[in-house]
Amino acid sequence: MGKIILGAVLTAMAVFGWEAVSWTALGWHQNGFRAFRDESKVAEVIKANVTSGHGIYLLPAMGEAPKIATAEEKKAFVAEQQKAMQNGPYVYAIVRPGKADVSMGMNLTLSFIRCLICSLLIAALLSQTALFYPARIAFVAAAGLFAGLTADLPMWIWFENPGRDAVVNIADHLIAWVIGGAVLGIFVGKDPVADR
Repeated sequence: MGKIILGAVLTAMAVFGWEAVSWTALGWHQNGFRAFRDESKVAEVIKANVTSGHGIYLLPAMGEAPKIATAEEKKAFVAEQQKAMQNGPYVYAIVRPGKADVSMGMNLTLSFIRCLICSLLIAALLSQTALFYPARIAFVAAAGLFAGLTADLPMWIWFENPGRDAVVNIADHLIAWVIGGAVLGIFVGKDPVADR
């Protein structure tokens, strides 16, 4: 059990270190970000039109039709929303309309805790395997790829996240957990032994 915990802590440190480099030094995430032409005007429009505080907002809303009396009116509303979706603009945004205490220290702490929990989970799975060291790396890397495919690909499929950003995010998960697997595989897992 001690090797699993030590391996998970060191793996969390390695993955956290990779993520720091990935987000601060490489610039491949930020290269996909776009800026509005006039941020102050966009900010004013957002503040004036937020309906229920901090949350995820869609434009067009594509939600439930308002209470409409007739089926014809509801059908017309849905057709109007679909047309607006096709013609654009389309926005999927996390909106915080007012002030907030943003703490880089707290964010870094939570990020490390997330890395540690993920490392403990994959360590528990890896401890049940009998694999040579390169296969242990591949096992953990596959978990990273799985995480990227399940977390980032749906954003491309359903919310028009640009393909370039989906690929970068998935690659980031994969690289992080190749590194994590290289560390974790030293401490966790057993070599296969052939039985006669």
